[in-house]
Amino acid sequence: MIPETSTHLARSRMALLILGFVAVVAFLDTFAIVPILSTYATSLGATKAQAGWIVGLYSLANLLANFGSGWILDRWGRRIPMAVSLLCASVLIGLYAIGNTPLELMLLRVLHGATGAVFVPALFAVAGEYGGAHRTRTMGLIGALIGLVAVVAPPISGIIIKAHGTEILLYIVSLLTALAGLSVLGLYEFAPVQSRLPTFAFGTLWRSAGVVASLWLTLGMTFAMGVQTVALPLEMETAGYNAAYRGRIWGLFALVSVLWMALVRSRHALGGASVRASLGVGLLAWGLLAFAGLPLPAGAWLWAVLGGVGFGLAFPSVHLLAFEGATESMRGSALAVLHAFYSLGYVIGPGLAGWLTAYALAGWIGGLLTFAMLAMAWHIGRHHPTK
Repeated sequence: MIPETSTHLARSRMALLILGFVAVVAFLDTFAIVPILSTYATSLGATKAQAGWIVGLYSLANLLANFGSGWILDRWGRRIPMAVSLLCASVLIGLYAIGNTPLELMLLRVLHGATGAVFVPALFAVAGEYGGAHRTRTMGLIGALIGLVAVVAPPISGIIIKAHGTEILLYIVSLLTALAGLSVLGLYEFAPVQSRLPTFAFGTLWRSAGVVASLWLTLGMTFAMGVQTVALPLEMETAGYNAAYRGRIWGLFALVSVLWMALVRSRHALGGASVRASLGVGLLAWGLLAFAGLPLPAGAWLWAVLGGVGFGLAFPSVHLLAFEGATESMRGSALAVLHAFYSLGYVIGPGLAGWLTAYALAGWIGGLLTFAMLAMAWHIGRHHPTK
């Protein structure tokens, strides 16, 4: 643990400002660009199938690259790899605006996903190291900022596109991302020198109950979210509820999530990180069952509350669990693998839900499978002491 000296505290305050700015700006990539990317692709001549690939290739490349990005963080530290990742993202987002064909966009999305695999694990590793004894609060605040971006970015991007066009939005996000990358260079590298030596031993991660439990909990969390991102709009549209009404439900979910991320400030709150993450995944599962079992729109509104609390509890906690469950020299790798599982849940959840929604079973099966992943995490981590 990093000692709480006055120098460390001063650096931590400045780091929190930088990390907050970086979290807000970098996640504009996801929440301002992705919602408009499919229509931008079709405007360049892509078919609907190609547009889907253009959106999804980022996640696939990101998932695969995450298995190696942790080694980069543990070999060369956090600051330089994170800065390079953001600067590469800036260039690639700018190139989106001058892409002329669907094939060019596909290539850019693959490169963007691969280079972006470094950023998020590095962000949470730095937050944990700067947070010291207060890392629970620090990670929660970072999560809350990301949640706020999810709420405000889509309408802001819509306003910019309507007034100035998609290319201007892309250039603005590109510029802000470059500034975020440069600001990272102002961080002090707290990771000890030995953690950046080539001591990579991937197998050691799988011997940590805390890390492995965090992976299962992360998979359950994003699987449940992935199911609902498909099931809710499809089933509510069939029932006659328009996009604006569905948007209010997602807005409530986001608001509840952000509040819980910001409110949990103690590492021991609700029994510690392992219990908070497990409770969160359990609430996401119950939310899916409520959505499936209650008539609309009551089931959807109850899901927004249960799922909002669940995601708000689970998202920061799985990061904390992986961070503290890994050895100091493997924290970057632990967080990178966690984000590979994070992406995996968003791949298999929507795929399964798209098939099951036709039989009105997405909520039921999704909820039960989420409980199964939660049970696996409890089986692995029930004796793990991380709080």
